[in-house]
Amino acid sequence: MKIFIPIAIIIFGLMIGITSTSAEEMSDATTNLLNYDIQSGELAIMWLGNHQKGSLEGYASAGFLLRTSNYAIAIDPSSLLIDDIDSLDRLDAIFITHDHGDHFDPETTIAMQTKTSSFIIADPTSALMLIDKIPKDKLVQIEPNEQKTISGITVDAFAAEHSTKTPLIYVIEFDGFRIFHGSDSGFVDDLKNIEPRVHVAIVPTGSPSPTASPQDAFEMTKATNPYVVIPMHGNPQQMQEFSNLVEDSGLETIVTIPSPLEIIIPYEVVPEFGLLSVVVLSSGIGMVIYLLRSKNIVNMI
Repeated sequence: MKIFIPIAIIIFGLMIGITSTSAEEMSDATTNLLNYDIQSGELAIMWLGNHQKGSLEGYASAGFLLRTSNYAIAIDPSSLLIDDIDSLDRLDAIFITHDHGDHFDPETTIAMQTKTSSFIIADPTSALMLIDKIPKDKLVQIEPNEQKTISGITVDAFAAEHSTKTPLIYVIEFDGFRIFHGSDSGFVDDLKNIEPRVHVAIVPTGSPSPTASPQDAFEMTKATNPYVVIPMHGNPQQMQEFSNLVEDSGLETIVTIPSPLEIIIPYEVVPEFGLLSVVVLSSGIGMVIYLLRSKNIVNMI
């Protein structure tokens, strides 16, 4: 057995107990992700965690940062990065699925866009709240069953099942990766038409959403047939229930339950290589892996 697998398991075991973050940890983690020396053909994913403020405090978010060697994007960052705008050295695009506060915060979104000059791709209700507040050429409104390509990033939008005016689900493609983000939607039949399979699916498992559930997340996973699936927007019990559904189903999908501010790297998760492995990095330990890999000690299987 090659050295990569046991190291990945050890890191995951060390990280699984992390449940809360400070502002300093958020800034450090964001900087680590955006500065990580990611290689061509790699994808790095960070869940922004469960540290919302006010009435949403303690609930799992749908906020993610994703990196490849050429792109950095954010999905549903809400207000999670409001104290960490200075740490955003770059962002190419910010995706907003709908206008609920645990997914979209206008003040934070405007600040992120101002700092990075990123594009904002948003559902019509959220886009309306940003008109005249960011440059017109940087705001992209997208409708259900519409596809748009923005600066090399292609997005397909689907109508979500959720309790607001214009909620969306996205399939986002960049640098050869296809990423599914299920907002906090219930399952919708349009997802059965997604072709080909996605590389990574990020699916909502429940609380505090009235429409998401472990079973709906499982149906999304079956429809998108991902190589790796990451549950979010649910409590730990719901995420574990979802994981059990996938693992008992026979799907050729790795389930990775995230902890806040981990860097998750699905190594070479592309059709021509098949499903290989997932490693979870943190600062310090992640650097050890990086150094080992740079010396060709850590091998991909």
